[in-house]
Amino acid sequence: MTAAPSISVCVVCRNEADKLAGCLDSVRWADEVLVMDLTSSDGSAEVAREHGARVLEHEPVPIVELVRNEVAAAAKGDWILALDPDERVADGLPDELRRLARRDDIDAVAIPVMNYDFGFPASSAVHRFDPKTRFYRRERVMWPTDPNKLPAVDPARLHRLPDRDDLVLVHHRNWSIPEALDRAIRYAPAEAQLLLDSGEVFTARKMLVRLLRKARKQYVESRAFDDGVPGIVRATVLVTFQFYVWAAFWQLSGARRTEEDDRLLRRIGRYVDVALATGRAAKAPARMARRLLGRSG
Repeated sequence: MTAAPSISVCVVCRNEADKLAGCLDSVRWADEVLVMDLTSSDGSAEVAREHGARVLEHEPVPIVELVRNEVAAAAKGDWILALDPDERVADGLPDELRRLARRDDIDAVAIPVMNYDFGFPASSAVHRFDPKTRFYRRERVMWPTDPNKLPAVDPARLHRLPDRDDLVLVHHRNWSIPEALDRAIRYAPAEAQLLLDSGEVFTARKMLVRLLRKARKQYVESRAFDDGVPGIVRATVLVTFQFYVWAAFWQLSGARRTEEDDRLLRRIGRYVDVALATGRAAKAPARMARRLLGRSG
């Protein structure tokens, strides 16, 4: 009888001891667990060893994508499950991944990621079942080193799991505002550099279009208002990150002020002025009525 394919869980960590224990507890079923510690000072490596993980030491890097392939290369398993310290494996996922690892017709699996922001899960599928290629055949898939990019896999050999709460990676994405800001500081310059390297040219028009698209996705398509204050905070953090990317891109592009950008922004400013003036005019009768009613009362 052919032996079942082995599974290695690979985690990259820097000063996340408070999150790492829960992550490692959720993958005790795996054949092997590796933690690449980026010179943590909070005891992350010790936590990893206490949970039975093999620890690899590495100098700090700004983004995790730079070392995903390195930790995978040190693994012994046939399949790799790439996790972050703030992620947990849902109860139904281990058996499903073992079943899929036996198939010869797939090289990778897109797992739905259920994002928790500031302690609350999203209700919209955009953030509740966000598919990420995190489980893959070690010899067939390589991780890109660009920020926030996923492995490129032939669609015919990529299997996507259904949107079910028991088949997700639970991702505690933003525990706090300082953590969200720290991520922006690390990732925004890297994404801006990627735009520059790709030949993209900065203009104010492009920046505003990208920000408006991001705002539409995060506030409207993700139904941020349905999730109350946590939803609004989540959407604002994600849109603000996009602004940081384009602000960094503007600086990397020479931080120039052009006449074309000035004309566009002045025109937008005039539209805003007209809208505000129109709004004030529309509200004037109501304000007068309130004053009159107040006096008569």
